[in-house]
Amino acid sequence: MPVTSQTLAVRAVRKLGPVPWFHDGCSGLAIRARADVPSFDDSMIRGALLRGAASCERLTALDRAINRELWPLGYVAHLERGIADGGVVLVEIAAGR
Repeated sequence: MPVTSQTLAVRAVRKLGPVPWFHDGCSGLAIRARADVPSFDDSMIRGALLRGAASCERLTALDRAINRELWPLGYVAHLERGIADGGVVLVEIAAGR
């Protein structure tokens, strides 16, 4: 089932700082975290997202790149595609961790 803007707004509770990503017509990524993601991990999560975003230039590969960086930390991300000037990334705790 695709993630929609309405679904992200309901599940996302806290905003993390934006991540610059100027590829594929995007002007950046808005980062949201679910309520169960502890705020003391925010800087670690942001660093992982910056590394993942720096490693690719295509929107189709971005989801995999950021999850590759987040998985060792115990998190996963869902990328909302189709936003004209950017994207929204929802970070949550990985299931079974």
